[in-house]
Amino acid sequence: MLRFRVRLPKGKEPVSMDLDGTTTWGSFVQSISSLTDVPCSQLRILSGFPPRPVEVGDGAASIASVLPGGGNVIVQVGEADVVKGKTEGRYVPPVDGKWHFVRRVCPSDNSCLFHAAAYVLRNKSRVDGPSLRKECADIVQAYPNVFNEKTILDRPNREYVDFIRNPNAWGGAIELMVLSFLTQTEIVALDLTSSNVLHFGEDNNYTVRAYVVFNGQHYDAIAMNPMFNSPQESEDQVLFSSTDAEVLNRARRFVADEAKKLRLR
Repeated sequence: MLRFRVRLPKGKEPVSMDLDGTTTWGSFVQSISSLTDVPCSQLRILSGFPPRPVEVGDGAASIASVLPGGGNVIVQVGEADVVKGKTEGRYVPPVDGKWHFVRRVCPSDNSCLFHAAAYVLRNKSRVDGPSLRKECADIVQAYPNVFNEKTILDRPNREYVDFIRNPNAWGGAIELMVLSFLTQTEIVALDLTSSNVLHFGEDNNYTVRAYVVFNGQHYDAIAMNPMFNSPQESEDQVLFSSTDAEVLNRARRFVADEAKKLRLR
């Protein structure tokens, strides 16, 4: 019997699945399709560390031959087959050149990083910050050989997990790196005080990018909207192509303008 912890596209908690090793890959994918209401052809399944797409040519292959150890599985939607040719990774449409960046202010409650990340990584969610904090802790706990004091953590794995689960603990660069890995999304953090730009996950060939801003003490999300300074968050675009240099340049200009406003206050 193999045990899987499956992270679904919009699920707040991983789903546990216990499968016999002889279960076919096709049956496994069909089960995920039933859980997500997403056609099998649009599902993208990742495993390993860092997570990589699982490519199986024969749906009759046993799950034991594909993922012999069980473990963590990440499910994404879409293989970008709307793009001409063979495209790997998620696809986001190009942004309209007339759209504007807008800052979405997040609560100052010691979880601002997770609120900002939830907005850009969880489809503009204003409520998923706490669950992202928990997912961050869970993924670190699941990979102690990767996340430890000898690699990127500033303390032992177990101590860090207990620390970041505390709702009063601030998040920062470590958490952005973990969330980038968790969501398979490059995260760009732009500093309002120094104009520095930090990239998280840029070496992993992620096709999608999200943006947050910070001032040394607080994080907010930024998005693009068809109207200047629009309050209509439902119209925001929060994910962009990681190869779109123009969007990155526009984000830099927007942050520079925001920094000037802060200095004038």
